[in-house]
Amino acid sequence: MRRQNLLHRIDMLRSPLLVALIVLAGALLLRSIDPAALTRLRDFAFDSYQRLAPRVYSPTTPVRIVDIDEAALAEFGQWPWPRTIVARLIDRLTEMNASVIAFDAVFAEPDRSSIRRMVRDLVAYTDPETVQKLAAALQDNDQVMADAEAQSRVVLGFGFDLKGGQRAPRKFHGIAFAGDDPSQFLPLQAGIVKPLDILEAAAKGSGSVNTDIESVVVRRVPMLFRVAGLEGLFPALSLEALRVAQDANAYVVKSSGASGEFAFGQRTGIVAIKTGNLEIPTDAHGRVTLYDTGHQDARFVSARSVLAGEVPADRIEGNVVFVGTSAIGLKDLRNTPVQDAVPGVEVHAQLAEQMIEQKFLARPDFADGAEFLYLAAIGLLFVWLLPRLSASRMAVVALLFIAIGILVPWFAYSRYQLLFDPIYPPVTLAAIYIAGSVTAFMRTERERADIRNAFGLYLSPDIVEQLARNPRLLQLGGEQREITVMFTDVRGFTTIAEQFDPHGLTRFMNRFLTPMTDLILGRRGTIDKYMGDAIMAFWNAPLPVPGHAAHACDAALAMQARLRELNDEWRVEAATEGRRHIAVTIGVGLNTGPASVGNFGSEQRFTYSCLGDAVNLAARLESQCKAYGVGIIVGATTQAQIDGYATVELDHVMVKGKTEPERIFALLGGTDLAEQAGYRTLGERQARFLEAYRAGRFVEALELARACRTAAGGIDWQQGYYAMMEERINAYLLDPPSDWTGVHVASEK
Repeated sequence: MRRQNLLHRIDMLRSPLLVALIVLAGALLLRSIDPAALTRLRDFAFDSYQRLAPRVYSPTTPVRIVDIDEAALAEFGQWPWPRTIVARLIDRLTEMNASVIAFDAVFAEPDRSSIRRMVRDLVAYTDPETVQKLAAALQDNDQVMADAEAQSRVVLGFGFDLKGGQRAPRKFHGIAFAGDDPSQFLPLQAGIVKPLDILEAAAKGSGSVNTDIESVVVRRVPMLFRVAGLEGLFPALSLEALRVAQDANAYVVKSSGASGEFAFGQRTGIVAIKTGNLEIPTDAHGRVTLYDTGHQDARFVSARSVLAGEVPADRIEGNVVFVGTSAIGLKDLRNTPVQDAVPGVEVHAQLAEQMIEQKFLARPDFADGAEFLYLAAIGLLFVWLLPRLSASRMAVVALLFIAIGILVPWFAYSRYQLLFDPIYPPVTLAAIYIAGSVTAFMRTERERADIRNAFGLYLSPDIVEQLARNPRLLQLGGEQREITVMFTDVRGFTTIAEQFDPHGLTRFMNRFLTPMTDLILGRRGTIDKYMGDAIMAFWNAPLPVPGHAAHACDAALAMQARLRELNDEWRVEAATEGRRHIAVTIGVGLNTGPASVGNFGSEQRFTYSCLGDAVNLAARLESQCKAYGVGIIVGATTQAQIDGYATVELDHVMVKGKTEPERIFALLGGTDLAEQAGYRTLGERQARFLEAYRAGRFVEALELARACRTAAGGIDWQQGYYAMMEERINAYLLDPPSDWTGVHVASEK
């Protein structure tokens, strides 16, 4: 027995454990592979963090944007402007003591609006000497801008393009590195578009204007690039602007393997980039994660206002100034984690702010490992706890660890600007919990199905369903509730049984009991037991049945009607087989009252049943059906609860085993019969008959009984009740009772 219990417990644990382990193993394998879809999922979570708690913008941070906005375009015409206007803008910003002027634009072609260039085009219409003299007398627009650059600190932009050339931009800086060669970790570009040589020569630096290398949302911007076929590394515009602002002449790139960096012999990537006094932590690919504030109007100064001299000098003085555009028509708009359609120049400005403020979002090197270990440890704990805790307790545990998996990353972000995945571990834990719970639920449902199959042939569907939902009900005990109890019995069963051999009798009883059972169960009754040819059933337990007395009466009437059909079938079969047909009749007793219902018996064997005085009375009423010559007798309590049904009071009788008399009623039919005039006539005559009978006026009662018999014939109630009552009254006339109270004392059960 102990071994069987152990095997059963192992079998109970196996399925949920196996499914949960498979889910956990699959999740860990997927996390170790870390496909692009998971990266996008993490990015979505980190974007959500920034929308919830963006970086706080500080207007005191010395970074400004001179915006070529709609007002500037309306004032000076479409972009690109003549380089003379750009030169004036540089001069104005220089006069206002801008620390650096960085252009988020690539001046890759000569200025077509330059008068000197236009004059050269006149060579087809006049002599070359004249054209050359005119050109020499005019200043070239590109030269004007170069001269302005020479008097300032300008950083020009270059860009990467597949159709770009292979000429490297001028290098204004040196690059040193500590640890592994950083070039192996940097994004590789196919081609480059650089500024004009004349402009580049006058600048103090140049940087990449590209911010959309990774995706449609700018999340991480590389600080250094490499170009196929070209030597050296090329900085981002924001990084180069800060190098020039500090008068630094080099970058130092710190990578894995550098002093103080633990890579355990692996080439894990770039760690940081230093220029001047600023050290910028990066990810392994030299990228800085944009710590977004969203669009801030305070960063912007209109280029029109600068050129018009309308901007206070303190708005520009000492600031790193990025020149770019927010005009929609120029299409230099980017999507960032916090906001869509942000001017691209604002991304460069935000990166510069982060470097100055030393505010960075970082995903630590150990993040992947920590998330993997957390998932493995908590996942195994889930797998172990699933079959050992109740559903409610396991739900609490699951919610707790899922909440930890969500709240801890949020705390790390909001407090320390660290990025840990708040989605994959909690989702995996939820999947483990759901998979295990669903498997356990399916297993429970299978067990319930086993219970239904095992007990469905013995108990009513309601009881089977209740036991399936709560197997703990399979224990001794009961509850008190009002029920309606039915007892039925076949009249003359011994004579009927003599016609059949054992197999034939079994088939006969099955044909009788099956439709009777269906009628009881179909009207929400519970079959208590079969006692040979008898049936015991009850209503309103184990589940409540509103109007249970009426349901029981409907079942009794339907049983009598179905029995008439069966008798017709059996009559034909008897004639075919050449044997005598004996009509089958049943008596049905119904009574309503309080009883104890539940599982009764012993520790070894018990059954769902009912006990109580109301139950005993129902059995006595069934036995009185034969004595009173009626098919269905109901107690007074039942009759009181079936208002509208056709009932006739039969007698005031002291049944065997009772000390108090009971009023008993014959159930003739349902509400249809109760509405017929013949039934009302019978009721009136029956009332007068009982009044005379109970008053001891037996001669009058005898006459009234004959009148009742006539009325009963009108509604097709041809029972033996009145013949029995007439016989009893005649006996009383011959031998009058000395202590007549109107109560008949039954001599049989």
